[in-house]
Amino acid sequence: MTAVLDAALDAARVRLGPRARIDRDERDGLWRVRISLGAAHHGTTPQWGAAAYDPVFVAGRIPHGIRQLLADQALLRLRVPLARPVAGPALLSPTAAGVLVHECFGHTSEADNYLADGGALGRALGDRWTPAALTVRDRPGAHPYAGSYAHDDEGTAARTITLLSEGRWTGLLTDRSTRALSGGRSTGHGRGRGAAVAPRCSVLEVAAGGDTAEGLRDRLGDGWLLGTAIGGFSVRGHLILELLWARRVRAGRPTREIVGPVAICARKAALAGRITAVGDDVTVHSTPYTCVKDGHEVGSTLISPSLLLDRCVLRPLADVQRLLARSTALRT
Repeated sequence: MTAVLDAALDAARVRLGPRARIDRDERDGLWRVRISLGAAHHGTTPQWGAAAYDPVFVAGRIPHGIRQLLADQALLRLRVPLARPVAGPALLSPTAAGVLVHECFGHTSEADNYLADGGALGRALGDRWTPAALTVRDRPGAHPYAGSYAHDDEGTAARTITLLSEGRWTGLLTDRSTRALSGGRSTGHGRGRGAAVAPRCSVLEVAAGGDTAEGLRDRLGDGWLLGTAIGGFSVRGHLILELLWARRVRAGRPTREIVGPVAICARKAALAGRITAVGDDVTVHSTPYTCVKDGHEVGSTLISPSLLLDRCVLRPLADVQRLLARSTALRT
C-alpha cells in the first residue's frame, strides 16, 4: 500500500517542480503528507495536506491537492492586499465552509464550551441557527480519517451526534464529566490525557444541500468567492476565519479581482444567521493540521459542501491578527 503513496508523491514532485516542499511521515498508523510551494509562510504560500489511517486514501487525495496548489498559486499572482474592510454576499468554498462550521457549530457544541460560553451565544439547544436547512453531524466512527476513532480517551464507545438538524441546534458532544447534558451517558467525545480530557469534535460532516456550486454562484450575484482556508479560531461567542484569497464575483461570474489574505471576524450567531443556502459539492478535508483547545491537540476532519452567506464583512488579515494578539481567551 505504501508503494501507491510513494508513486503519488513522485508524480507530485514532477508536476509541482523543484520549489515544492513535500513531507511524508507516519505515526501510530496515521499517514500524513504536507506540501507547500516554497517556504511556508502564513498567508503568502500555497499549502496543502492530507492525513488518514490508510496510505491509499492519502495517495488518492494528492491529485486534488495538486490542483488546489496550482490554482492557489495562479490566483496569488493576481492577488493584491485588501486596503479596508468590505461587505457583501459571499460563497464559501468547501474548505472555507468546513472551517466555519467547525468553529461555529463544532466547538460551540462541545459541552464544556456550552457550559462556559452559552451566555455569550444568544442561542440555546432547540433554537434555530441558520435560515438554510443546515444539518451537521459529528461522526467519530467514520473511517479512515484523521479525526476517526472507535473509543474516546476515556474508553467510551464513540457515537454519531447530530449537532444541527435543518438549521436547529439539537445536540452536544460530551465526556464523562459532562454526560448529564446527554441524558446521563457520554457521547464518547472525551479526548486528551488525564486532567486534559475534554469534549472535542472529531469528524464533522455537513449534509449536502440542493444547490450546485454553479447555482450558488448565480444566486450570489455580485459578491465574493472565498477560497482556501488557512486558519480558524473561536473566542467565546465570536469566530475568526482566515482565508488565503477572496475573489470578486459580478453577475455570478468570477473576475480577475483577487484580494488577500483576508479574514472574517464575527459573532457566531450573527454569521450563522447569514447562511442561506447549502451546496451539493461535499468535499472531505482530512488533514495533518490538528485542532488545538486549551493547549491540547487532536486530529480533526471536516466534510462540507459550499455555503452561501447573504452578507459578511471581509477584513485585512493583519487587522484580525492584531485582535488575536490581544485576546487572552483563544480557542482553536
